[in-house]
Amino acid sequence: MKRIATIFIAIALITTTGCKKFVDGYDESPNSPSKVTPQLLLSNAEVAYFATMNGQLSRQSAIITQQVVGIDFQAKEVNDYQIDEGTNSNEWDVIYTNGLVNLNQLYTQAGTGNPYYQGISRVMKAMFLGVATDLWGDVPNREALNGMGGPTNYNPKYDKQEDVIADIQTMLSEAITLLSKAEGDNTILPADDDLIFAGDAAAWKATAQVLKARYYNRLSKKDAAGSATNALAALTDAYATGFTSNDANCNALFGANSNEYNQWYAYTRVDRRGYIKMGSIIADTMKAMSDPRLSFYVAKDDSGKYTGTSCVEGNGAASDVGGYLATQNAAFPLVSYAEAKFIEAEAKLRKADAAGAATAFNDAVLASVEQVTGAPAGATYTAAYASETAGSITLQKIMTQKYMALFAQVEAYSDWRRTGIPTLEVNTNAVGGNSDVPRSLPTVLEERLYNTNSPKISDIRTKVWWDQ
Repeated sequence: MKRIATIFIAIALITTTGCKKFVDGYDESPNSPSKVTPQLLLSNAEVAYFATMNGQLSRQSAIITQQVVGIDFQAKEVNDYQIDEGTNSNEWDVIYTNGLVNLNQLYTQAGTGNPYYQGISRVMKAMFLGVATDLWGDVPNREALNGMGGPTNYNPKYDKQEDVIADIQTMLSEAITLLSKAEGDNTILPADDDLIFAGDAAAWKATAQVLKARYYNRLSKKDAAGSATNALAALTDAYATGFTSNDANCNALFGANSNEYNQWYAYTRVDRRGYIKMGSIIADTMKAMSDPRLSFYVAKDDSGKYTGTSCVEGNGAASDVGGYLATQNAAFPLVSYAEAKFIEAEAKLRKADAAGAATAFNDAVLASVEQVTGAPAGATYTAAYASETAGSITLQKIMTQKYMALFAQVEAYSDWRRTGIPTLEVNTNAVGGNSDVPRSLPTVLEERLYNTNSPKISDIRTKVWWDQ
């Protein structure tokens, strides 16, 4: 596994005593003008993204989509739809400060003499901005990140989500151009400071192309045919660049020391044991299918069984989250080959290419099983659940398997909002009379108080633009 570096930044990582050599050379503040380097800015932004996608936003998305159920304290509040303007202030700050601000600085500081650093910064900016707009809808972008320019820049406008997604596509296109340049065009090259791909420009380029497909596909409610055509074109480019197996996956990486832990492990095994249990949708579905991923996703309960609970029941005796997520150094998928093939399957089905959709779906399921278990699916499982044909493939099958494959990824929440699959149970115990599953996050407290242009949305049933 690539060497990982943990950076001391103000994010929701577990930061207790760890091995000094693990952080050696990466523990200077990226905001110190005398110390900042492109290498430090890149590593800092990547660790911030790991925290964003593997931390609280991941847990919240998994609870809302009932992949897991919040049983106690903060997790139960989410389960009961008690998500308010203070719930995700830290997450918003990490996205904008440790993520977008530092990535803008990286792009500028790297300059035209370092297209690989610039290209990676654009891919990562698109990733941060993507999760922000997916969860909050309209967000600051074009006028954001200029606070150093003085008070006139303290109230950036909120761009419409439609414009934000167009900007994401522009960023990714620019990144692909930059990452296509020759190695010799760079004065300095990313290496170990790139915790994800160790400076592999082709891997970043392919990731950008899959991200383009993700955000084209995101518009399935707005432009079913056009979004499918554009997503498939982006995937064709990604496959040509080398995104052809699990080896191409873009992962968040973690270590075995306490300040390096995968945050699902830190939360469910160290700091908040018992707060979260497995949801019955995944546990029951996988048991019925004799799915080989079951024992990886779901730990055995005290009776030695794999059990889940509904969001209404909240059974504290149900199974804990399994080792696939809850292991100290478990990698966490950010962009995966399985996701790419599920996007292909969905897009081809919308284009009336049922045979192509079936083939892509079968590839996606098999890729997910191998990604999770480390071994190919057996013949019995393959015959039953990864041998679809033009006559048998359905959107229900595609999205149900994708829901399981993207376990605990924020992307699964976006998929549910687009498609309504799987059917979720409304939590009748919800506080405040909220009778619907949340569709977005409320405006964060600091934005409501200090940005006069903030929309001040408090109703978590509000649909973002692409969900309407």
